[in-house]
Amino acid sequence: MEDLNAKLQEKVKDDYMTYIAELMTKGKEELIRLCEEISAVRKIYKALKYDVLMENHQLEYLLRFKHPLMVLKDQCLITENDLSYALETLISDICDKKDIEQDYPMEDDLTEPKQEGVRMC
Repeated sequence: MEDLNAKLQEKVKDDYMTYIAELMTKGKEELIRLCEEISAVRKIYKALKYDVLMENHQLEYLLRFKHPLMVLKDQCLITENDLSYALETLISDICDKKDIEQDYPMEDDLTEPKQEGVRMC
């Protein structure tokens, strides 16, 4: 798996360097127009480098693309533009996991009751 991860990291790094080189040839107005895309590419690049762990089948699939960073960028921008889909996914994850309650103030009368073991009559 380490070998696959290293291969993907190298491919993504090459994509990123090529992307940055292309940006350096653009004018100010074009760069401003591309700010959302540039931000997405940078975030994806950093996340892939430091935060995202992938399984072998995911690494293998992404390695099939000539430019995996650009594939992920395009798909990310499509998903981000569909805010309702992103929110549905986020809300579903939050409600399924229920692991953030300690991070935010809760309404006292609306919290789920804690089960205190089994009581016998």
